[in-house]
Amino acid sequence: MLDLQSKQVNDFIALLLQHHTTVDVTMATFEGMFTGRPGEVSPDFAPILSRLPAQVQRGAYSGGLAVTSENDQLYKDSYRAMLRMTKRMYDAGIPILAGTDATAGLMLHRELELEVQAGIPPAKALQIATFNAARLLKQDKDLGSIAAGKRADLVLVEGNPAEHISDIRRCRVVMKNGVLFRSAELYAAAGIKPAE
Repeated sequence: MLDLQSKQVNDFIALLLQHHTTVDVTMATFEGMFTGRPGEVSPDFAPILSRLPAQVQRGAYSGGLAVTSENDQLYKDSYRAMLRMTKRMYDAGIPILAGTDATAGLMLHRELELEVQAGIPPAKALQIATFNAARLLKQDKDLGSIAAGKRADLVLVEGNPAEHISDIRRCRVVMKNGVLFRSAELYAAAGIKPAE
C-alpha cells in the first residue's frame, strides 16, 4: 500500500514543487482502466450511458485491464491510491490540470467529479479547469475568467457546480467567441441525448 507520508512520496512531492511541475492526472481514463470489468458498465461511462448512441454504449462494457483473481483487488486499491495521491499533490500546492484522454466533450465532466471525489472542493475543481488552466498555459489574459476584454467563452449550466460538481453535466448554453450554441442541439448532432 502506498504510504502518502513516506520519504519517497515526500521527496517526489518536493521534486515536483522544486521544478514547478504541473500534473494532469487524467483520473477518468485510469478509473475505467483500473476499475472497469468486462461485462459491467465502465464507471467513467455510468453517469452518461443512457445518453449515448448504442455503438458507444456497447464499448462501455468492454472492461479495463486484464483482471485475474490475483490482481482484481490490487487494481481497485491502486485506483483509490491514485485518488489519494491526487489530493496529496493538491494539498502540497502542486498545480493540477483537469484533462482526459477519453471522449471529448463528455469525460471532462467525469474528471471534475473525480477531483471532488479525491477531496478537492467543487469550486476549486472548477477553478482548476478554467482559470488555473488558462494561467498555466499563459492564456489568462484572454481566457479562464469573465472580465471585460476577455474572450466570451463560457457555459451556462442548470444548477450550481460550485456546490454540486455533477451539475456541470447539465450545460444548457455554450458561448464560444461570443457565439451562442444550445447544448441540446450540439449533443443531438452527435447522437447524444442532453443531460436532464
